[in-house]
Order: sequence, then structure tokens, then C-alpha cells
Amino acid sequence: MIDLHSHALPQIDDGAKNVEISIKMLCESFSQGVELCALTPHCVLHKTDSLEKFLKARKESFELLQEKISQTNLSVPQFRLGAEVYFDNDISQYDGIEKLCIEGTNLLLVEFPMRNVNRKSYDWLYSLTLKGIRPLIAHVDRYQCYESFISDFSDLDVAYQLNAENFLSFWARRHIKKILKYDENFIVSSDMHNLEDRPCNMAAAFLRAEKMLGTVKAKRLFEKNAADLLSI
Repeated sequence: MIDLHSHALPQIDDGAKNVEISIKMLCESFSQGVELCALTPHCVLHKTDSLEKFLKARKESFELLQEKISQTNLSVPQFRLGAEVYFDNDISQYDGIEKLCIEGTNLLLVEFPMRNVNRKSYDWLYSLTLKGIRPLIAHVDRYQCYESFISDFSDLDVAYQLNAENFLSFWARRHIKKILKYDENFIVSSDMHNLEDRPCNMAAAFLRAEKMLGTVKAKRLFEKNAADLLSI
């Protein structure tokens, strides 16, 4: 499986509190069958120096993680650095915004405000695509206006991510079934933050998705669509 949304980098956001927890999260992810994991800490940009500060913090966090992993014989997924960028302004205006794309791709994970989505969001997404960036809308299942998103952005080159935890609840599965009627361009990711209330749950979610949707569609959601986005 491929996980393109996680908060496993240590000491950078509300994800892994330290590098020991980070490594445990990634070991658990690998044990569940995740072969590639994008490390996408929260990133809020309101000016250019915010971008530089974030990149510096992410680099330091990743170097710490790499150093600690190199001292063990533990098995973890392959990594791709990225970010989950808060989409409350025109982030295309910042020089170097492409540095936040998932490593080796033009794919940028963006998170909308839960409420009061700006009416200019379409224009901002379009501006990103003009720079050759493909927006990946994080946890689209969380937004009450998901139908408007999928309709309004239908002529843009965007993709959508669903959280794996939705497949583990009866009511959430009903919600997911409704969402999946609208588009084929979805991927499922863990959005893991810790080992307790927001762990990696990709394996259990895949089994539920397989029962609900069939093996072919489940594999498309948990692996093939993400592989296509990464061009691997």
C-alpha cells in the first residue's frame, strides 16, 4: 500500500511528539503493508519567510529521524517528504511553493479550512495548476461541502484523498459510499498522528474496503491510484 498523508515526522506539528514515537509509527505502518509513506507535516503560509522556516524545520526533523533509524535494524516504509499546506490564501504567490510538493512529484497536499471556505479557492487552485502543480485535497471526506468541491473543481487537474479511518465505522462507510459515487480519482491515506487515537489503520481499513467495494476497487484506492499520481 501507499500512504500519501501522514504526520510521522517528529517534533514538527501535532503528530509524532518525539523520534521514538515517530519510528514506532513507521514500523507499525510497514507491518500493515505500507511500502511507501509521504511525510506531510502541517504547513501554514502567510508570507515567504514562513516557507523558509518550514523547510528548515522539516529538514531538521527528517535528519533526526534518518539518524535514529540508521542506528537500528528496523523495517520502515520508503519515504517521500511533503507537506499538508493550509489553503486559506493564494499559496501560489510564494516563491518556492513547489518545494512543498511530495518529493519527486508535482503533487501538493492541501487542506481547506473546515468552515468558511474562501470563494477564491477555485482561482487559487487554478493558479497552482498554472505553475505545473497538481493539488491533492486532503481528507475531502471531512468537508460538508465535498459535493461542491468535486463539482466546482471538476475541470481542474486535482485529486482527492480520503482518510482510512472512515472504513472502520458503519456510519462513516455510508458517507464514503456516497462520496465515491462522484469521482474515480480518490486515494486512501492514514493521516496518522500518533499511536493511540490517530494511528495508522491502513490494513484494517483495506480489509473493510475490500468487503465493501471488492478487491479491485480497494486496491485502486489504497495503492494503484496513488502509484499513478506518483508515476511509479
